[in-house]
Amino acid sequence: MSTSAEGDSGEALALRRAVYGKGDATRADFENLIGRGREAGAGPEFAALIAEVATDVLVRQVDPVGYVTEADAAWLVARLSAGGGIACRAEFEALRSIFGHAVSVPPVLTAFAVREVEKAILTGRRDAMGGVDHEPGVVTREDVEALRAMAFAPTQGSSLHVDKATAEALFDIAHATATAENDPEFAEFFARAVGNYLMGVAFSGTPDRVDVLRREAELEKPTGFGGFFAAMARGPSRADVAEALESTEAEEEDAYFRENRETERRLAEAGNVGGDQAKWIIAHLTRGGPLTEAEKRLLRFLADEAASTPPELTALLDKAA
Repeated sequence: MSTSAEGDSGEALALRRAVYGKGDATRADFENLIGRGREAGAGPEFAALIAEVATDVLVRQVDPVGYVTEADAAWLVARLSAGGGIACRAEFEALRSIFGHAVSVPPVLTAFAVREVEKAILTGRRDAMGGVDHEPGVVTREDVEALRAMAFAPTQGSSLHVDKATAEALFDIAHATATAENDPEFAEFFARAVGNYLMGVAFSGTPDRVDVLRREAELEKPTGFGGFFAAMARGPSRADVAEALESTEAEEEDAYFRENRETERRLAEAGNVGGDQAKWIIAHLTRGGPLTEAEKRLLRFLADEAASTPPELTALLDKAA
């Protein structure tokens, strides 16, 4: 008599053969697996399969590779939202795998994932994340790790930097659990994640999908036959070659210095918390009620790391010191 683990393994193997026996995985395959998981539940083998299919369909089999498209992200959010959000561990593992392998993920998908973890924290239901249910409104160590995986996803335009929607969600979690005995790691994670957003906005991160496609098109642009044969017939002289090399080296050197100057400018700018970011953080820190432990830790982080802050924020920093 087979065990449930053996049954899951055998069914997952049969599903894998059905998906990959015909070639590449498709969106239809992924959708079918989501439906199967919601109807019959999902063990570890099935969770691994759906994570692999999700990563193939949305990350590896796209152009350019690694860039989750806006359309795919919107479709996935809509599909996982149907019925109330992430329903089982397999769906959570699919998101974790997508974020772990992608170069760039649209913010809508990152925000959705973080909000799903927030929902689990506030309801106490952790089964969809592969954990055990817990008292509602308490951030556990497992929650912190789940938030970390989602918050630091390679969000489009801000690779390895936390985006605004995620920072908003983290503030909501901090306020909703203000009086709870949260895991001590949450305050530190919150401070570094929100601080990352505030001080990382000066960086554009990885090039977006449109820029990558444009560059690939330029590289693949064919040389006209007329120009090719004319160049072959003419043949470059030594002087032409030397001049071309000198020109290329000069251009590369100029680009190098320009890039370094831009990097230095962005680093300096990132250290200054001001403008819209300062207004945003002040509004959150003064929206009523005492500061949470996570917010106090954030203020200490900014006091240590920020090069400059506006007077209103400086007053909050002094008060928290």
